[in-house]
Amino acid sequence: MASEHSNRGAKRAREARAALGLDSAAPVACLLTVIEQVAHLPVVVAGLPQHVAGACFRRGDSAVLWVNGLQGHARQRFTLAHEFAHTWCGHDGRLEVDTFATLGGRTTNPYEVQANAFAAEFLVPRAGIAALVADAPTLEDVVTLAHAYGVNPIVVVFRLKQLGLADEERVDRLEAQVEEQLDVAIAERLGLAPRADRLAEIGALPYLSPSLRGTRLEAAIDARAAVDARLGRAIDRLALTHPARR
Repeated sequence: MASEHSNRGAKRAREARAALGLDSAAPVACLLTVIEQVAHLPVVVAGLPQHVAGACFRRGDSAVLWVNGLQGHARQRFTLAHEFAHTWCGHDGRLEVDTFATLGGRTTNPYEVQANAFAAEFLVPRAGIAALVADAPTLEDVVTLAHAYGVNPIVVVFRLKQLGLADEERVDRLEAQVEEQLDVAIAERLGLAPRADRLAEIGALPYLSPSLRGTRLEAAIDARAAVDARLGRAIDRLALTHPARR
């Protein structure tokens, strides 16, 4: 049974979809565009530490959403939806960064539970998946739905369980199959190409939303990048001067 905070997060996601003019059941084609151009929130996609998925820094009515651009595209979409949830739900702007464990559901923090439920409903709405799922969903169904909604297969399995669209035994089997990465071969057999959206098309990191150009944040990021570049060149020179012994 979904918790109070999970139900609250899902409800806020449905409200957000309606307020942003999104179809109640359809996939979000380009999440980055929705966040930047419809919700009017700036985004930074950068190479963050491996354990960090993203962050939401709020001050008053303003906020900046951060996403780890070194992680997979589907993971980035879920992270961005999760960070958007913190803003939409009015969560405390002093939240810690979100880790892989937090977004994986291994948390009891009410804000994080709400944000995970929001992201799941925002990206894979109940109205959409319920209309598409067969009576006994297979791993191929899971893979197809994951591709359509731009999420990882495990998110679809979670939704099947959460919405009561598959019995416990089938959910356990699907979870085990995803854990064994059997979904990868199915995606290849079905010829499912990577989802095309702006988040997937970002090249060099970091990426900053146009609204952040000329800000102190952009200057700070540029300065950090310059320091990192100089440090990298110094390390390269040191390696050439003192090659490692074999």
